[in-house]
Amino acid sequence: MQIVLQFTRAADLRSIRDHLVVRFGKIRVEERPDPVSQFVGSFLGSRTYDRISLAAFVRLIRHCRNWDVIADALEADIENLIWDVTHPGKKAVELKGALRNIRACAGAINLDFLADWDVEQVLQWLERIHGVGRKTAAAALNFSSLRERVFVVDTHVLRVLQRFGFVGENASSERAYDAVMAAADDFDAAGLFELHWLLKKLGQQTRSRARMLCVSCPLSDICPRRAEDGARMVVRDSVSAA
Repeated sequence: MQIVLQFTRAADLRSIRDHLVVRFGKIRVEERPDPVSQFVGSFLGSRTYDRISLAAFVRLIRHCRNWDVIADALEADIENLIWDVTHPGKKAVELKGALRNIRACAGAINLDFLADWDVEQVLQWLERIHGVGRKTAAAALNFSSLRERVFVVDTHVLRVLQRFGFVGENASSERAYDAVMAAADDFDAAGLFELHWLLKKLGQQTRSRARMLCVSCPLSDICPRRAEDGARMVVRDSVSAA
């Protein structure tokens, strides 16, 4: 049976953040993109390395005067511009559809009006757009000039939260989002932004494809899962010695 460690107090998140700030430094970004630009960038970035999705985003905006051009472009032309992202054909179809959906609902391809909506209402509205999941929706709200109080869970962040015991090993990004938001009572939008990027850096630098690199992890001294692993090794060694 899988053991899921329960961490539901903001103090736990503060401890994680404080340890990571010592390693990576504080993260503050004052300049933010408009919400549509962030939406498109996050859409392209799904299951794709940041450097690749950023290059695809730059090609897209260099070849198109505005978002309407992309919404009205041939899907094959969009695919040619984002050829190196994961599943470019699928993303070309879904991105075009998403931009057209926004235009049909809002009258223009602009998401600034979402600033006046309740955050949960906005998440639900965005996630009704085909191809949009919690990560893309949350990024459009928190990473952009909207600066809404939501948390972005990508693959790296999810791995760290699973390893540290916030959620089970098979938990979805939505489940991880709920767990963090429930524990982050005193984190404002900027604090959740910083927490995301700190956890992402940790996930990128301390995990190989096969395992966590605990020796180099700045959370190793407070990680309950590492303590569990150590206890199992002691028991295993004792059994072997016997």
